[in-house]
Amino acid sequence: MRTRAIFFDLGGTLLVMRRDRVFSRVLFEEGRPVKLDEVHSAYLKVEPSWLSVYGAKVLTADETEEAYRELDGMVFSALYPNESESEALRISKLVRKRWPELESDIPLQLYTDAEPTLRRLEADGYLLGLISNAPADTVKAVEALGLNRYLRTVVISGVVGYTKPHPEIFRIALRDSGVDAGEALHVGDLYEADVLGARGAGILGVLIDRDGSHLGVDCPRVRTLPEVYNHIS
Repeated sequence: MRTRAIFFDLGGTLLVMRRDRVFSRVLFEEGRPVKLDEVHSAYLKVEPSWLSVYGAKVLTADETEEAYRELDGMVFSALYPNESESEALRISKLVRKRWPELESDIPLQLYTDAEPTLRRLEADGYLLGLISNAPADTVKAVEALGLNRYLRTVVISGVVGYTKPHPEIFRIALRDSGVDAGEALHVGDLYEADVLGARGAGILGVLIDRDGSHLGVDCPRVRTLPEVYNHIS
C-alpha cells in the first residue's frame, strides 16, 4: 500500500529529551552530581522492563503519574544500585514533585531536523501524527513548540490511557487519521515501544538511532529524520 500517514514519537525523536536534565538537576540538588549521559543511559537501560509492566495496561491520569514515578525510581536504582528502596522512593517522589517547576526552567528544544522534515512531509501531502508516552500536560508542550500546525492527530498516553507498545495507542492514531495500518509508518527512538508497538498494530516501525548505537536491529533504522523518505512506499 502507498504510505499516507507518518507518525512520530516526541522525546528523543522530534524533541531533545528534557527528562535527563530534570532528573540530573534533582540529583545535583540532593548532593548527587551525575553526568547527563549517565542519566540518559539509565533511562534506556530500565525502560524496556518498565514498558513490559505498563505497556499492556490501561491507565488513568493518576496511574500514569505513578507509573512515571516508578520509572524514576528504577532510574535512580540503576544509577545507585547499593542504595535502599526507600531512598529510591524518596528521590522518585521528589522528581515528580519538582518536575513541573524544573521543566519550565528548561527550554523546549526540537532537533534541528525535526521541523524542516515535518514541513516537507506536510507539503508533500502526508498526514502527520504524534504518538507519545508522556503525561497529559505534554499537550501544552506540543502547542508551545508549534507542532500542531503540522500534526493531524496528537495521541498522548497520559490522555488516552494506553502506553506504547500497547497496540491500541497506535490504533487511535490510525482512526484519527482515517488510514489503515498498511498505509502508515511510525518513527521513534525506542525499539520496544516504537518499533515493536507499531508492529503489533500492523504499522511499519522505523527506529531513529541518532547516535548509531542500535546495530543489528530487525527493522528500518535511520540516523536523521529526512532519511524517513527512504522508507516511504
